Amino acid sequence: MSKKPLRISIFGVLLISLLVFIGCTASPGQLDQDKQKGEDYSKEKIQTALASKEEVFKLTWSPDEKMVVYIQKGESDKNGLDEAYLWSVGEEEAKFVRDVKPTVHGFSWSPNSKYFLISEKLGDGAENSIVDVDTLQEETYKLKSITRPVWSPDSLSLAYGNEYHEYGESWGFLETYKLGEEQSEYVWKALNYLYKVESWDNEGNIAYTEIDPKGKEIKKTIKNIKPSISGIHLGDSQDQVRAALGKNYRETSPGEEIGHFPEKVYRWDYEGYKIFIGAESGKVLELIATSPQAETNLGVKMGDTAAKVFEIYRSEYIEPESIHGGKLYGLFKVEGAAALFFNFDLKEGQTLADIKPENKVERMILTYPEILDDSF
Repeated sequence: MSKKPLRISIFGVLLISLLVFIGCTASPGQLDQDKQKGEDYSKEKIQTALASKEEVFKLTWSPDEKMVVYIQKGESDKNGLDEAYLWSVGEEEAKFVRDVKPTVHGFSWSPNSKYFLISEKLGDGAENSIVDVDTLQEETYKLKSITRPVWSPDSLSLAYGNEYHEYGESWGFLETYKLGEEQSEYVWKALNYLYKVESWDNEGNIAYTEIDPKGKEIKKTIKNIKPSISGIHLGDSQDQVRAALGKNYRETSPGEEIGHFPEKVYRWDYEGYKIFIGAESGKVLELIATSPQAETNLGVKMGDTAAKVFEIYRSEYIEPESIHGGKLYGLFKVEGAAALFFNFDLKEGQTLADIKPENKVERMILTYPEILDDSF
């Protein structure tokens, strides 16, 4: 048998394979075209394209300058609603986010460019929705505020002022919300006051403006902390209490406690501590300490003098006026819309106004004003 046809066949296969390989490989010119295609959608080109359209407004670029979110006027079939879009650098077109109210205030980005906030008008304030850039899904919880919320430096939380009117009373709140949580937390809560958050720095300081009942504005700062006694905070879970004080306690079932608690409570009795825990919420609502080892987060211990207490706490907090009359000496409004009450070794018949520098702490209470049947 002749071997010549075999050599020709092999050569033919190799030639065909080479032609197929060349045909499937992008030419240098094609690669340049693909690269140019992506470059056509630079920040500058996107900005120019959007700026040329009269129906586009509220353009807000992300901190990393890789994305822009904006509003486009809705069509007639949108029933007066406008549309929010997100356009990323390098992409041919924007992604539709959702319909928005025509009174939308605008957007604000998280520092890490992973989330943005849509602020829509709600009465005199705003309802704010948090949108995840990767999925365009929104947090279930909606933030209600009087001004636009401010992001924390780590992009995990927001701080904002809010207000609530009930039965002729006006309450102001300074709140924080952590992404993924079911609800916000109070920093301050006060009757006839308002709070407007300005900034949140890397040291954890939240700068805000406090507006008193007469309209006077005062610039203040506060850290986003929770005061504690012996490592226990209001709002802590049962497991957190056990971690701080151990498992050696006696439990009193709900229904046997009296007081102004917002729900039925369990009482846990440790040596020198009484912890009241909500039966439904499972959170610490009040802590009473008499233990010699008890100590606050600012370093005040059982047995310390009133002079030391006032030196430390009066520089940070106020002793409010009770709605029942009189200044509450030794009781301080602290973060978390809470109250920290120092009881001193007063003699029978003496009042809070009789506290002397040499009087010593004999009991500390961390609670909420409403549980004390007060409002401040």
